[in-house]
Amino acid sequence: MRSRACAWILPVLAAVVGVVTAAGPAPAAEASADDRCRSAKLAGAEVGTSVRLEHDDQTYTKVVTELTVDLPGTWPPARDLLLSENSRPYIEAMACLLGPDRDDPGWDEQRTRPPVVTSTGGRVRVVHKAYGWVNYHATVKVGLWRIRPTRLEEWKLWLDAPDPLLGAWWDEIKVDPGRPGAERAEPEPRAGEGATALVWRPGKPDRNDLAWVEQDEASKELPEEVAVTVTVRPPWQRAWAAWGFHPYAVALDFLGIVLWAATFAALLRTAVRRYRRRPGSPTDPRVRALDNLRRWAPTLVALHALAAADGLTERILELLGQPAYIEIQLIVQHGLALLSVVVLLSFARPPRSVRRVIGGLLPAAVVLWLVTLWATTTPTPPPLEGEYADEAVEIALNGAGSFCLVVLLLLSFVAAAWRLAVDGRLLPPSRRFPGRDRRLRLRVAASTVLSATVAIGICLALANERNWQQASWLMDRMDSEYGEEHRDDFARTAMWAVSWVQDWLVVDHGWLLTSLAVIAVLRVWHDSAALSPLHDAADRVPLLVLFPLAVGLDTENHLGNALLEFLWIPLYALALYWTTALFAHRSVLAQPFEISRRPLSTVVGPAARRTLLDKARSYREIHAELRRLDQGLFGDAPPEREKLERRLGRLHNWRVNDAPGAAPDRLPDKVSVVDAALALGPRDDWWGNGVRGARFALVPGVPAAVLDTWSEWIRGEGWQNTLSDLLGFVGLASTLVSWTVTFAGAGFVLGALWRVLPGRRGAVKALPAAVAFALPVGLDVLVTRLLRESAANVALYVLTMLFVLTVTGIALDLDTFAGERRYWQSRLGLLLSVYQMRYYSLQVAYLVGQIIAIITIWQFFAEPTAVPWGGEAPPSSSDEGAGG
Repeated sequence: MRSRACAWILPVLAAVVGVVTAAGPAPAAEASADDRCRSAKLAGAEVGTSVRLEHDDQTYTKVVTELTVDLPGTWPPARDLLLSENSRPYIEAMACLLGPDRDDPGWDEQRTRPPVVTSTGGRVRVVHKAYGWVNYHATVKVGLWRIRPTRLEEWKLWLDAPDPLLGAWWDEIKVDPGRPGAERAEPEPRAGEGATALVWRPGKPDRNDLAWVEQDEASKELPEEVAVTVTVRPPWQRAWAAWGFHPYAVALDFLGIVLWAATFAALLRTAVRRYRRRPGSPTDPRVRALDNLRRWAPTLVALHALAAADGLTERILELLGQPAYIEIQLIVQHGLALLSVVVLLSFARPPRSVRRVIGGLLPAAVVLWLVTLWATTTPTPPPLEGEYADEAVEIALNGAGSFCLVVLLLLSFVAAAWRLAVDGRLLPPSRRFPGRDRRLRLRVAASTVLSATVAIGICLALANERNWQQASWLMDRMDSEYGEEHRDDFARTAMWAVSWVQDWLVVDHGWLLTSLAVIAVLRVWHDSAALSPLHDAADRVPLLVLFPLAVGLDTENHLGNALLEFLWIPLYALALYWTTALFAHRSVLAQPFEISRRPLSTVVGPAARRTLLDKARSYREIHAELRRLDQGLFGDAPPEREKLERRLGRLHNWRVNDAPGAAPDRLPDKVSVVDAALALGPRDDWWGNGVRGARFALVPGVPAAVLDTWSEWIRGEGWQNTLSDLLGFVGLASTLVSWTVTFAGAGFVLGALWRVLPGRRGAVKALPAAVAFALPVGLDVLVTRLLRESAANVALYVLTMLFVLTVTGIALDLDTFAGERRYWQSRLGLLLSVYQMRYYSLQVAYLVGQIIAIITIWQFFAEPTAVPWGGEAPPSSSDEGAGG
């Protein structure tokens, strides 16, 4: 394993370090771009700019700006704008127009395309469009505009025009602060536009060019005509979201994450207590599965607390007067990741071969962590003095340490999942050693984890390089500081990667392990004699936990905060329980026999099911004969209708009491033997029905998962967010897997509750489960509308869930009569026989209607919820090490 790990990590690190460190300093330019810009005052240029704040349907306020500059051909750098976007003359010329802070990367600004440059009639026209987000309480720079939340309820927006444009003719400056409008504006606007927009038309600023040139840089002020400043009182929702990095907001977010995990942990411990009250001695698999569930409850809380503690720790240190220097972040983030590994491994108890590998990687990660900390706090390590040696070493150490920690996180995650699956009898026994549990093979686990780690590293490196190129597009690539800042950014990304992967693994996908623990307990502890899991006090809790955990829609962090997320856990559980209990009396098996008045659910054993299947087949055959008789399709000796009807009547007889001479009971008039057989489902107990439902749900679930993932990560602005997200492609793939698991979980719940759901056919039985899914989603939409956030894709998610459940219900109906499949040329013929033409036509029309609704929503309403990745603030000066 160690040699294999080295074989993977060394070439990757060598390539990364080589590429990044290759960007060394270049000789100084003959004349700076500032000199070129100031030598020509662009007196004949015409400038117009606008900015718009979009508050609605957003978690954070979106800042959209546009700048139009019509340049005279006499301005020397004008023709440079027609060159390649990567050429140095182009960058210097564009920086004259857009780059008052060209020495710093523009992390706030996002662009879907480079500025559009056209040349007509000897003039050059530049149109630059950009956008950004007010997602932290610091100055946000987008285009020529700056916006800063000065207080919780007040923002300041101002124009920061570059020097060369101050001598130009300003056609129009427009500011649209959005509702409710601007509080103050300086200077007074000349006009208004629409409901809230303000317009200035300064013309040529009244400023003596020579006096402006001679002013000191620190004392320069913009001419009054273009010194536009607007004070905005944003909606309270957007104002609160912008303060998401405030210590109190971070503390509330930490509390919400821990409460979410603690709520599930409390429910799991409740299930453990109820299972322990069952009479009898539990078997060894039951003991192990229940012990795993008991131990996983505190593990779940600890993992979420560790994953969310990094930001809270750094904010607490800031309150105490200790800035979060990079060495402090290294201690906090890597230390919390190591603790998470220890917590996971203490639960997983992996086999000896895996423990040996972990025993080698864990000390290596600790040593690399300490060496990296030493290298970060030391200005230049004495043995490695030389040009860029300290930066190259820092990148290599950060990369190697992060690689080891990510491998440990993934390997411990896999070991915990394997422990839950094996102890819960979710994996088949070993083929090499019959009668023994299947063991986690180091070769398979190591190759899988290493491949995943390399893939994550590549995605991080590519996304980080793209973001750097976009943020530094106006920086002078020939300046020595450019290469230094580039390498420093890469080193910090390599360090922070551990925290990001930990959040992605634990906070975003830790529910997979919890779902596995719940399913494992249901697998070995379920009561086969119960009509459904809701009819057993112990089985009821795990199923109600599974629904919000694996099926419920992941509610977004409202206002960028997870404080209220745990409230949806009981809402989903109660919605499932109430929708099932409310209509349980309408289910087929709740109907009473005609004579004894006992419900049909009293005879649901395997023998009764086989009898019903035989009678259901006879029932369909007799009905087929009656249809042919009505159509005159028989020969010279057609059967008598009365005899066929008497045979149908006898099929409704049912012997409830096996005592000799006991009179037979009769099925209700409104319930046919086909209805009764379909109500029992394809298997003899609710667990078997649930497993079949999960498998059948995968067929429509995979394309539905692709559709939902596409709408979130690829459609519209979603693709731009995916490219800028450092874990964008990793998140895209994991979202696809998560949706697939969600639909499989919904199929399991449908199958497990099959016998108590109302309706005679699967499409109708799917409705209560779909309603239980939609009710909390509807409440979440109401909260979203109150907070003026986006709920664009919610309707698509609900419809795809309904579609998957409907198809799964039909598949369960078909699987109920799977024993007759060999007598039919196709499954369609069997389905026609089971449903008859009337029911079949209704089902087809129902499915077609759902597909049309999904296409309509996809075409006209579905949009990605575009927010900045993770709400992350750009790197600040406090990230630099205390030691230089």
